[in-house]
Amino acid sequence: MKTKRTTTRPPRAGFTMMELVLVLLSLLIIAAIAMPRFGKVQGRTQDSERTADLESVQAALEAYKQDHGSYPAVEGWRGDAQNYGGSGYGADGYVPGLVPDYLQELPRDPDPSYPGETEGYLYKSNGKDYKLIAHKTPSDFPTNHRFYDPKRRTWAYQVSSRGGRGW
Repeated sequence: MKTKRTTTRPPRAGFTMMELVLVLLSLLIIAAIAMPRFGKVQGRTQDSERTADLESVQAALEAYKQDHGSYPAVEGWRGDAQNYGGSGYGADGYVPGLVPDYLQELPRDPDPSYPGETEGYLYKSNGKDYKLIAHKTPSDFPTNHRFYDPKRRTWAYQVSSRGGRGW
């Protein structure tokens, strides 16, 4: 009598289509949750860089005043933003006279999409007082922030001399 041979198939290797769909769906959900948090972290990091930039220029301005008796004076607002002169970052940049003796280069906004037409770093000084702002670039504007600008409550950080604070 002949016996019937039964062969068993080895199990298939790999994932089923349903398993792949579930894994992809899980990854998309995780990404959707994480992306807004990543954006906030990136914004905070850039805001920290902006405040460090303002502090470095502030220190350079104070050293300049010690040496020259006044701050570098400019007509109106001057900045790297196009509508405020589109000044560069070298010796004749938006704060003239600081480069190369007081700073190697004037700071650029940490977000590569700036400066824009009106967004960027702006400086104003009559020689006696000054104000430097990160204009329309910061992400967060807490009122207890030490770089809080009372004139531009929701669109700028500032450092200034006492007389320039209200500009």
